[in-house]
Amino acid sequence: MRCAGCDPHSPQRHPLFNTAASPTFHNVLGSDPYCRPPFRSVLFGQACEFKVTGPGSMSVEGYLCHDQLIYDGTVHQTVPFGCAHKAAHFRNDGLFTGVIGPAGMAGGLTQFSYCLFGGGEASRRGFLRFGADVPRNPGYMTTKILPALDADESGHYVSLVGVSVGARKLEGIQPETFARGEDKHGGCLIDLGTPLTVMAQEAYDAVEEAIWSDLRRQGALRVKRPGYGLCVRASEVVMGRRLPSLSFHFAEEEAVLAVSPEQLFLMMDEEHGRVACLAVMPGRRTIIGALQQVDTRFVFDIKDSKLSFAPESCIRDSVEVA
Repeated sequence: MRCAGCDPHSPQRHPLFNTAASPTFHNVLGSDPYCRPPFRSVLFGQACEFKVTGPGSMSVEGYLCHDQLIYDGTVHQTVPFGCAHKAAHFRNDGLFTGVIGPAGMAGGLTQFSYCLFGGGEASRRGFLRFGADVPRNPGYMTTKILPALDADESGHYVSLVGVSVGARKLEGIQPETFARGEDKHGGCLIDLGTPLTVMAQEAYDAVEEAIWSDLRRQGALRVKRPGYGLCVRASEVVMGRRLPSLSFHFAEEEAVLAVSPEQLFLMMDEEHGRVACLAVMPGRRTIIGALQQVDTRFVFDIKDSKLSFAPESCIRDSVEVA
């Protein structure tokens, strides 16, 4: 999280975390077992530094710290987290922008869950739930969280093997398209800090072509918009026949993440009417982003390396804030 003393201080809705106000806050020393790659000892062993980079030239620098965390009435001592003091292109308005990995789980938090609700609800906040507070659901689908290739790797990788548009699985997309190489290129991960899904170029091309083929048969008019590969006029005919959906198929046959048209397209109001743009971008690897996670409950079980998910009306797991 971003802590007081963050420079440059880019806009943030809520105050920065004031470490001086917490009597149980401490820096992690360079000699601490937590201070291992990607963290490193600095200031003659008096601090443990981290530097993180991400999509869109995002970068965050700071120190590893620990403090008490209370959930479900239980106090967890010395839970480690990153205290950021320098951030660039770090959007956190309406997004969960932390990274919960093995180090953060070492304090006993072996399971966490979130459920994102849609935009337009600026006065509401959702919950990051831990342990016994994670909702139970017999309808959860489960896929394996892949092991890290090395100590520097962050993020939760999963084994994606295919993609469907509507009810049609795209036969031209092979599992190798989403394979994670030993050079750490490729692969598929779940990331809340990435606003829109990024898809490996070969898979993106097949998805865009399949969606455009469906829309063209409906009489859609394609238009160009900067930053988007596929946009169409949201005419009454196109919207009346419903935009297509997308599904991600994981290695486990029953594990399929369905993305509704509402989460697959961005609607834009223009002078001559509305435009619908595909909210997926091409890239070097596949990242299932925040918009495509809306109205799905995700449960990360770090201890057993499992990711479970199920559709849910996530607005129900939120509260009104002043």
